[in-house]
Amino acid sequence: MSREHSPARRRWVAVLRPLLLVSGAATVLAFVSFDPLSLLAETKYAGLSRLAAYSVGFFGFWLITASSSWLTCYFQRSPGSLNPPDSTLE
Repeated sequence: MSREHSPARRRWVAVLRPLLLVSGAATVLAFVSFDPLSLLAETKYAGLSRLAAYSVGFFGFWLITASSSWLTCYFQRSPGSLNPPDSTLE
């Protein structure tokens, strides 16, 4: 059985691994510094539980780091894959 992985699978791992590590670390750092209930006290979300606020914060950091990871993968593509040589501008 071959241990080689497809380029698409390697790309997924290259996005997901740092995505989970960085969003987890950002969530820990943010909520060690700030209490989510005090941040939400003056907003319309003041009724959220602490666990709900942690979850929303994690998914917010997750979206930010996901966009960063996907943009990194996008900009690593070769110019030939973005503009095939047989395409013409008319």
